[in-house]
This record gives sequence, structure tokens and C-alpha cells, in this order.
Amino acid sequence: MKNLIRKISLMLVVLMVLVISFGCTPKSNPAAEEKISTNLGFLSEINTENGKSYITISTNETTLKLEVTDKSLIDNLAVNEYYMVAFNQNNIVKSIEPNSFIKDLVEKYGKPNGESEDLIIKATDKVDYNDLTLLDSANIDFNKDGTEETIELYTVAQRYNGEIAWDDGQNWVLVVRDADNDYILFNDYVQLGGISFYAYFEGEDFVVTTVQSGTSNLKLTEYRFDKESNSFISKVSFTTHGDVNMFHQAPLGYK
Repeated sequence: MKNLIRKISLMLVVLMVLVISFGCTPKSNPAAEEKISTNLGFLSEINTENGKSYITISTNETTLKLEVTDKSLIDNLAVNEYYMVAFNQNNIVKSIEPNSFIKDLVEKYGKPNGESEDLIIKATDKVDYNDLTLLDSANIDFNKDGTEETIELYTVAQRYNGEIAWDDGQNWVLVVRDADNDYILFNDYVQLGGISFYAYFEGEDFVVTTVQSGTSNLKLTEYRFDKESNSFISKVSFTTHGDVNMFHQAPLGYK
């Protein structure tokens, strides 16, 4: 889906220029000094945290989490539909309307909803991770070249006096390393959650599966090594949808 949004990002920019030019952007309220911004994209999530309602809009390879104080605005919203949303400087939704133009583009050029797109992860030059905190690692000769490679999981959260100073969110990195190259399987920010990984052989195939958990999401991603292309093929095996309010989450367990 991210590749699809990238393909139509130019169209989104053109549409936004037209919207602004014809005065469709909500006007700010001078009395309240409220600055209104707009965005276009698909609604990827509706959830509740600490009694507050939120929506997540995804477009142009970014995600925008917005609070909805007027609950009537989300009564008729549907996940994976396309909307134009207006929000203020506090990321509070002021209006949200379906956008059939974006939906038509996706249906014409994109994949059916729910079909996961495979991503190819090729080897890169070696990366220095000495400034990150190593959480977990495993050694295995996954490509059968006679030399063990290393799978390493890092976080930017630092360790002090033997304890990790976790924040509400931090960047995580999962990388497979051999003598000359790195395969960066995951390098992204995780909010209120974490990553764990499982490495195994399924027949002759080497597979790494990650579990990404948070207060409002759970995702399983499979990274399968392809010998012919010397790369990992990434595919999301499972992800939660809609209004998810996680009431129990296992502790990260990293020390």
C-alpha cells in the first residue's frame, strides 16, 4: 500500500493545490488563532486510548495520528477508505470527508484491499550501530556458505546502570549481518510498544518473523531469504484493523 501511495503522491499534490486555489480549505478562526491544515489519504486505523478517540491517516509514506473530540465525525468512517481531513495545530480533527477521487485511483491502479505487497530487501554496505543498544542477537549460517551470520536487534533507548530508559516510543533496528553486507529488515519508530523476532528454517527456506506490538496494534511480518536474488522477501502475515484497544501486553523483557 505504501508503494501505491508513493505512485499517486504527485496526483495528491496537484489535487491539494486545486483545493487550496478554489478555497475549499477550511478557514482559520482569527479569534481563536486556530491554524487549520488539510491532508488526503486512507484511513488505516480508528482506536481509543485513555478514553480518547483517534484516527490514523496514511499518505505519501507517512502516518498522521489525529484526535477526534467530536465523536459524531467518526460515526460513519470506514477503515481503508479515502478521506480529506482538516485538523488544527493540536492535531484535533475539525472535519473529515470521503474522497472518491483517491478511492477511484486506488481501485484502478492498486491492489485489492487486504492483499499484502511483498517487499524485496537487498544487501547494503555495513552500518555502524555502536551508538545503539543491542537487545538480542543470534548466530546462524542462513545462506549455507560455511560462515555464521548474525541477526541483531537494536533500539535507540540507552542503558543506564543496567536498565534501559524506555520512552513512549523509540526507533528499532533489526538487521542480518554477514562479513561484507547488512540486510536491514526493520528500521522504524515504534510507539508504545516493541519488536521481538524468531529465526528458523522452514524446510530449506530461512525465515525471520517479527512480532510488533503496541497499545493499539499487533503485526506479524515474515522475512524469507531468497537464494536466487540473494535478498529477503518481506510480507505482512497478520495485522490488526479497526478500533483496537489492547488490554494486555507482555512486557518487552529486554534488560
